[in-house]
Amino acid sequence: MGYSKYKFNRLFKKVSIVSTLILILFIIFTLTFHGSSKSFDLIVLKNPFQNSISKYTSLFNTILEPKCENFTTYNLDSSNYWQYYGFSHHMQLNEDTLSNILQINQRQEEEISRIHNELINYYLTPKYPAFASLEKSVNGKNLENSRGIVYVSGEDYYWLTILSIKFIRDHMKDRTTPIEIFVPFRDANDHYCNKISMTYDNVKCLYFSDYLSWQQMKKISGYQYKSLALLLTSFNDILYLDSDNIPINNIQEMFEDENYRKTGFVSWPDFWKRSTNYKFYKMSGLSNYANPISTIPSIESGQILINKNSHLKTLLLSYYYNFYGPEYFYPIFSQGFPGEGDKETFYLASRVVNEKSFVITGQTTKSFGYKDKNSKYIGQGILQMNPSNSNKYWFLHVNYPKLNINNLFLNNNYQKNNNIRKWMIIRNAQDDGKGTGFWKKLGIDLEFEIWNLMIEILTVDFKGFKIFKEIGNDEICDYVKEHVKKLQNSKLNLI
Repeated sequence: MGYSKYKFNRLFKKVSIVSTLILILFIIFTLTFHGSSKSFDLIVLKNPFQNSISKYTSLFNTILEPKCENFTTYNLDSSNYWQYYGFSHHMQLNEDTLSNILQINQRQEEEISRIHNELINYYLTPKYPAFASLEKSVNGKNLENSRGIVYVSGEDYYWLTILSIKFIRDHMKDRTTPIEIFVPFRDANDHYCNKISMTYDNVKCLYFSDYLSWQQMKKISGYQYKSLALLLTSFNDILYLDSDNIPINNIQEMFEDENYRKTGFVSWPDFWKRSTNYKFYKMSGLSNYANPISTIPSIESGQILINKNSHLKTLLLSYYYNFYGPEYFYPIFSQGFPGEGDKETFYLASRVVNEKSFVITGQTTKSFGYKDKNSKYIGQGILQMNPSNSNKYWFLHVNYPKLNINNLFLNNNYQKNNNIRKWMIIRNAQDDGKGTGFWKKLGIDLEFEIWNLMIEILTVDFKGFKIFKEIGNDEICDYVKEHVKKLQNSKLNLI
């Protein structure tokens, strides 16, 4: 039975309407997830700093994109010049050497100088509308008593974030300091961060993809997330922590530290001497300050204490440095020295925009670890001190190896030698024969305490929630319990 012309026209109209609706939905979807940040703003969570940060991101990606080749060529092998801060070395790290490890041609020097000139004289001043708006948001929002901890986390770091928060909440008995965890992308299948926020008091999950467009997010990864989190957080007084960093001092005391209150920004030193290329000082307008800055140790940015209100320019410039970090600024700032990444971007940004900062100098940064059966020292991490009292420590940065217990046990890391205890000795990274006992110095068996907390995480806090993809909570907990028992039995053997 055929269609009449009338029926055919009705059917055609219906199909056309449906097709049009589908096309409209497709256009909305495309604009939402692949279009401009303006379109994306329709569905993101609102944040008083969001629009301005999105505009800065677009600015960095267009007008302020460096129009010169990346920094990839080296005249000298930088590994020949790696030097520990506070120790002499047979090769000098003077102006001549530091100006020539990385090759910087005239075109690159002129372009980086141009960018700094535009940033300092316009884009980081109230003359630029996005800065004026951001400054108004920061100053206008009542952040007087807004203090909190910020982490950047994700699939590979959730366990470490959990462990750090667990120590703060249950060992340090700090149930009130608010915590924000930033995760790159909102994922319907990723329930970890929400589970963390439901398990521990006053913890909030935030997603960068809620604040920037898909196109903007494609330009950012890894180290670059840290500076973005510092701009988007709702806190004014910010303690940023890497996920493998455990604070071992009262958090509120940190915010009241005299050097932080005076400057609004505290940085902690790395093991290494500063290796920033001297040409950077000229390109950034810091020529007159090259020598004092060059004598300051390199920075270890696993912890940052900063005030957004007083250091807005620092945070924006460090965001730019990280936006183009891998191609341009990481090589300029570190020149292939260990730990090259975002570590120098915050401190050097503060120098360029002339906002106050405090860096611990004149003290060698301490490593902690143990000696294996061949009496070889095996470092496990970094101890960072109280900036106002070098006899007290604030942070235990367990970065090598990280306490990813699934890897430590499944890869047999903890069964390869007879050393049950890994945190035995505190010493300089370069041995000077002046090491001391870890437990004796800190007055507490932190290795046992932290491993013991893992049992409660696995059996109580996250019971029924599988933390590791490779192994169940009960199975991995059996390894942890066995290790904790060995730690308990080895107490008498501590230094």
